[in-house]
Amino acid sequence: MSEILKPKQKVRIESTGVTCEVEQFLAGGGQGEVYRASLAGKPVALKWYYEQSATSTQKTALEALVQRGAPNNRFLWPMDMASAEGIPGFGYIMPLREPRYKGIVDLMKRRIEPSFRSLTTAGRDLSDSFLKLHSKGLSYCDISFGNVFFDPDNGEVLICDNDNVVFDGKAPADGIAGTARFMAPEIVRGEAMPSTATDLFSLAVLHFYMFMVHHPLEGQKEAEIKCLDLPAMTKLYGKEPVFIFDPADASNRPVKGFHDNALAYWYLYPRFFQQLFIESFTVGLHFPHKRVRESMWRAAMERLSDLIL
Repeated sequence: MSEILKPKQKVRIESTGVTCEVEQFLAGGGQGEVYRASLAGKPVALKWYYEQSATSTQKTALEALVQRGAPNNRFLWPMDMASAEGIPGFGYIMPLREPRYKGIVDLMKRRIEPSFRSLTTAGRDLSDSFLKLHSKGLSYCDISFGNVFFDPDNGEVLICDNDNVVFDGKAPADGIAGTARFMAPEIVRGEAMPSTATDLFSLAVLHFYMFMVHHPLEGQKEAEIKCLDLPAMTKLYGKEPVFIFDPADASNRPVKGFHDNALAYWYLYPRFFQQLFIESFTVGLHFPHKRVRESMWRAAMERLSDLIL
């Protein structure tokens, strides 16, 4: 892949006219590339959009986010717009993520072993952060593994990829609907667009992954699927979703030898914590307005932390 920007290249910060110097390519994604850069001697991250993604709609949405400001300091929020002479498109600068922050994927693959207190702290702060985001009338649209990082030593969290945040009920600039396995059933079925209500479902899935190291809808029904193609995924996550620990429906229980993480972890947790997941993936599967709120998750994480001896 050919990098859009090169080391030592200068870009212009639009609000001040100050130049920002590119230092190092960090990663590329579906929308653009991210670089480490220096602004007035301080390290920042610079995201630059591919030409096809650098639409006027995307730019207008970004400018609104810059003006509004981050809900709290846990969001790597767009700070200012950037442009460069002779380079198509545009970009924006945001705070740079420190190396101590690791992805939830690292937890799933056991590349990190956080303490239980760090895990509950991360769960509490994630819930609190999305509460603050939603209270501003915004929806994140794509809560998933790739967008959340935490420090395994103390549980401090960072939320990235905030350029797709929109006002609740408004479609994201690039039409993003979410990440597979995290999307609410109504999105999977094509009946809804991302919103605060769908964010709540994705947040519950993320919490389940963090504490059970498994997906809440992947049990016997998933084990019987020979090819997990689009029709199969639509059925499993959208048309006929069943919580693996649904007290009224045992048709999708975890299968020993396939879903051992869920079987090992679920029974370790107190009933009040289990009950939030039961509500999220029974009533919450079918009635978006009845999903578990961020404040309820936050209180549960604090209560869970209080039980640690």
